[in-house]
Amino acid sequence: MLVEDVLYGALTSGVNKPTVLLLNVALIGCIFSLGALLALSINGAPALVPHVAFLLFLAIGLFFLINWFLTQVGTVDTAQQRNELFGPSGVAGSLSLAEKQPASDPLQEATPATIISTSTGIKKTE
Repeated sequence: MLVEDVLYGALTSGVNKPTVLLLNVALIGCIFSLGALLALSINGAPALVPHVAFLLFLAIGLFFLINWFLTQVGTVDTAQQRNELFGPSGVAGSLSLAEKQPASDPLQEATPATIISTSTGIKKTE
């Protein structure tokens, strides 16, 4: 269900809570991996330390700025996003082809239209 909610968040307006959670997990993973790279580069390759430290600074800043922005904007409920995509029923693709087609053929049931020509124009009556 989490993956569906993130997909709905990508296709509709607003940001839902599962999308924020996934974004935070990804950013924290990035921060931890850069921290580990910084710790390893201190002893292994000291020339990389300023570059990795700057990347770590950017990742931490990105994490805080994105979360600050999302607190200012707010989040949207996933049910509201489903309604925006699929209408009030909230079900996508659950109807089979047989349920979508009417039970009888509408062409056989319809009465033919008659066209009346008048001086003001042509009118169609059913």
